[in-house]
Order: sequence, then C-alpha cells, then structure tokens
Amino acid sequence: MVNKKRVSIIGSTGFIGKQTLNVVDKQPWFKIELLSCCRNIKELKKQISKYKPSNIYIECKKAREKFKHYNIKYKFNIIEKKSELNDFVSSDSNDILVASSSGISSIDTVIAALKKKKKICVASKEIFLLYGKEIMKISKKFNNKIIPIDSEHSGVFQLLESNKVEDVKKVYITASGGPFYGRKIKDLSKIKKQDALNHPTWKMGDKITIDSATLMNKGIEIIEAATIFNISSDKICPIIDKKSKIHSIVEFIDGNYLFCASINDMRIPISYALNYPDKINFKSKKIPNFLETLSLSEINEKDHKAFRLVRYALKKGGSTIAVLNAANNIAVNEFLEGRIKFVDILNVVEKVIKNHAPIYNYKLNKILYIYKKTENITRKICNKL
Repeated sequence: MVNKKRVSIIGSTGFIGKQTLNVVDKQPWFKIELLSCCRNIKELKKQISKYKPSNIYIECKKAREKFKHYNIKYKFNIIEKKSELNDFVSSDSNDILVASSSGISSIDTVIAALKKKKKICVASKEIFLLYGKEIMKISKKFNNKIIPIDSEHSGVFQLLESNKVEDVKKVYITASGGPFYGRKIKDLSKIKKQDALNHPTWKMGDKITIDSATLMNKGIEIIEAATIFNISSDKICPIIDKKSKIHSIVEFIDGNYLFCASINDMRIPISYALNYPDKINFKSKKIPNFLETLSLSEINEKDHKAFRLVRYALKKGGSTIAVLNAANNIAVNEFLEGRIKFVDILNVVEKVIKNHAPIYNYKLNKILYIYKKTENITRKICNKL
C-alpha cells in the first residue's frame, strides 16, 4: 500500500479550502490530517465527520469553546494554541500545508512549515503582501519552493519551471475585467452588492469577487507576482481576457511567448500544487473551440484607480503594501455590509495609503501591528461617509 500524503488545510471552510477538499475527494492518495477555520464551526463539523482529521484548530476562542459542546462521534485533538498548530504542521505527522485562509493569521504557520521543508501551497495573498520578501528569503535559505494556488501565479510558476527568470521580458496576468469593466465612474454610484457579486466567469468567495469588480485583485496580483518570482513590477502587466481561459503569459527576451490556459476551475491549480512536481490526470472539462476563445486586450492602467494605487504602493514600498491590503480588506467588507458605496471602496483605500508614512525595516510583529492599526483607521474613515 502506498503511503498517503498527509495534508493540513488552514482555512478549510472557505472557498479555496472547500475546493481543496473536493480535489482530495478525487485523489485518494491524500489524507486530511488537520482542518482549521476561524469561526465557521458548523461547516467544520461537517468536514470533520467526512474527512476524520486527527487534529483541528479553531482560531476564534469563542467559537472554539462553543465547538467543544458539539457531539461528534469521532475522536480528534483540538489544538488550543497557535504555537501547537505551528508545531503540528511542521512535524513528521504532516507532509503538505495548504494556506487558504484570508487575513494575516497563517503567516507564522507557513514560516514554521517552510523551515521544516513541508510542501507549501499558498492561496493567501496576505502572506506575500505583508511579509513576502522575508518569506521568500526563508524559502531560498531552506531550498523549499512555495507553490502558488492563484490561477495566474500558478500559470507563471509552471511557465518558469524550465526557464530562467533573467530571460523574462514581460509577464502578463489576465483579468476578466469583472462585471463593470468599461463602465464610466458616474455609472458606478448606484452599484448594489448583488450587482458586484455577479462575476461573469469565475465562481469565487465574496471578498475576491468584489476585488475583481474594482480590479484591485489584479493590482494586488502584480505585487504578489513581483514577490514570488523576484521580477520587477515594471515587467508585470495586466491584460483583459473576458473568457478567463488564459491565466498568464510570459514573454521572453528571445521573442517567444508561452502561455498557460485552462477552463476557469480553481481545482486545476490546486491539484497542480498538491501533486507538484508530478502531473496528474485531472478530469476537467476542455475549453470548447479553444482557438476561437482567444481574445486579449491591453488595460490602460491610468483609467483604473486600483492600478494607480498599487503602483503608488509599489513606488513607496515598505509597509505601504501591507497598508494597501489592510485598507482594501476593510473597505470591501464595509461595502458588503452595506455601510459604504461601491465607488467609495478605492477612495477610502487612497485616503489611507496617501496618509501613511512607510517604514522599511521591520519584523513580523511590527508589520502585524501596522496592519491592525490600519484596519482601525479605515473603519473610522468608513464610519464618517
């Protein structure tokens, strides 16, 4: 019997976490050892009954205490402390860590597993936006690759596997444009929550869907790509593919272009990450009339505030990138809760980052403090609108 690869999922009740479990359902050589969530304990209970992990971790203390009263006819260990979680994912009881939670909580967990040479599959953007350069230094020091799950970065990762970064002339990451691409700003003032959540091609979580509508997600992906692949952000360009079939293109100095394409199904990059470096027969739908679907166009970044804010943050550098992400997270949440308008999201982000004095040399605790402080500042600005 072949030994199963043991998997720990941080954020198992979120969209990417659920998609990862769906992949595991179809690939029996994986065994779920740890499931974790922040506070969605009802969904976690269902997952425990099905996947029977040896350990679980619930970040929210109140939810964790409430969960202990659940009657689950299966024995497992409830990890109480974050340090114990980090010890488990980096121990001999675990092979693969999937960091799929939103927010900042999984950074130290990724570092712990990275140092012990566990396979690291990352969907959490905050890891790269808050502490990306240090994370990649650790990755290099311990000779342990971080495998991105985002479809665009997964594509670039695959395209660079047999090529040198120094031979790259341009990296193109694609965007569908979201539901409002091409609309004038004056037409966006009456956008409602459900309008913004109606993505034309992808099925995603609410937060990332709103980021797609503002195009902030694509701006943030520029920062991620620059960090993950050690490529100048000036070489990374967003382009429009309204069909969402092409995920990324790499242009090389010799004039060749390579691109990564698939149907818009997040299980494909997840499966690639879990099985890396092996290629597994993943039975997904084929792109119908593939050549006829190729329709790409450039984005004029000057016409979209999200890109202007991202380029500003990249130019300022240091803690500005973390502040951009914190402000955007809170502003999007305030919109989803109905407290600000859609058009206010990027205006709020702009106000926050333009008033931030960046720092450039910091440890993890310091940037986490700045992140939390920025969240509070952003809430206060939103409350005044």
